[in-house]
Amino acid sequence: MNLLLPPSFTLLLASLALALPALGVALRGAPWRQLAATQQRQHAFFAAILALGLFWLLQVEVRDSLGFHPMLMAVVTMIFGWHLALIIGALALVALQVYRLALWGSLDGWLEAWQGLNPAALPVDFVLSVVVPASWTLLVLYLVDRWSFKNPFTFFLGVGFFGAMLSCLWMGAAAFTLFYLTGSEAPLAVLNEHGLLFVLMMFPEGFCNGALATVFTILWPDMVKTYRDEWYLGD
Repeated sequence: MNLLLPPSFTLLLASLALALPALGVALRGAPWRQLAATQQRQHAFFAAILALGLFWLLQVEVRDSLGFHPMLMAVVTMIFGWHLALIIGALALVALQVYRLALWGSLDGWLEAWQGLNPAALPVDFVLSVVVPASWTLLVLYLVDRWSFKNPFTFFLGVGFFGAMLSCLWMGAAAFTLFYLTGSEAPLAVLNEHGLLFVLMMFPEGFCNGALATVFTILWPDMVKTYRDEWYLGD
C-alpha cells in the first residue's frame, strides 16, 4: 500500500520513528559478507529491487489518496531473510519513484513529473508495505520452524500462502492504527470506506507469494535463506 498524499507532520514523524530504527537494525544485521561472496545472490538481490519496484507500479488508486498493490514481501523475506528484505523493500520504494519519473516525465515535463512524486510518504510506505509484512513473515517462519510436523508444504503453504494472506490484514490494522493515532483524517477516511480491499487482496497476495516461494525452493533451494532441507525433508 502506498500513500499518495503528502503525509502530515505527525504522521511523517511517527513513521520516521518506526522506519529509521528498523532500517538501522537491518543494515547492521544484514549478511553483507555472504552477499558479497556469492555472485548469484548479488544478482538476485539487485533483481529483486528492480522487479519489486516495477511490480509495485501495478497498483489501484483509491480517491487519489491510497494505492493498493500486492506486496510480495513474504517471498522476499523467505528468500533473503528479514534484514535484507527490509533493505530490498526500502530500495524498491526508491526505484518505484524513479520508474514513475521515467514513465511520466519527458524532456519538457520532468519538473512537472518530479512535483507529482511524493517522496515524503516513503517512510509511511516503508513501515506499512515493508516492515509490517516482513516482520509478520519472520514470525510465521519462527512458528513453522518450531512445529513438529515436517513437510515442505508447511513452508510453501504455511508461510508463502497463508502467511502472506494474513499479512494483508496486519498491514490494514497497522495502517488504521497509524493513521488514527496521528490524526491523518484523509487516508483514515479512505480506509474506513474501502477497508474491505485488504480482504480482497488476501488471495492474490497469498497466491503470488506461495507460487514464487514454491518455484524458488524447488528450482534454487540454496537461494532460499529460510529453507532447510534437514528440517523439512528429515526423517
